[in-house]
Amino acid sequence: MKFLAILKMSQRGFTLTELLVVIGIIIIIAASVLTVIPGLREKTQTKATKAFMERLEIAIEQYYNDNRAYPPTGVTSLKTAIQPSDPTTKRYIEFDDVETSGNNIIDEWGNPFVYVSSTDASPNYNTTTYDLYSTGPDGITSTSGGDADDINNWSQ
Repeated sequence: MKFLAILKMSQRGFTLTELLVVIGIIIIIAASVLTVIPGLREKTQTKATKAFMERLEIAIEQYYNDNRAYPPTGVTSLKTAIQPSDPTTKRYIEFDDVETSGNNIIDEWGNPFVYVSSTDASPNYNTTTYDLYSTGPDGITSTSGGDADDINNWSQ
């Protein structure tokens, strides 16, 4: 009988203190993970936008090699030049559905890219080629692609 009484006492479960300590540890781990996730998402979007810009730059350079001129200014003109709707005309890039919105080529935040050909390019940046930039997460720029969150082709 004493053996059964000792056995029952050792199987009584966790104490309230032990449960509170475990819950506290779980809360601390969850809080540290949740504070890191938003920063990771923005970094991922920035890297994806840079990679997409590199694809666009390759298509623009291929267009230049064939035509000895850059596409006209404007993201709509750029899209038409490097991915024409005519199936008999050479295509320099194939866009995914998430990379375009109507006639705009968009970045990871859904904002349209800005493209300026060499004839209209800013003298502070690319005077012999073109300016291509994303306005970044906020979707606005006050310096033609030079804001802190803008992603551009002249400072990479």
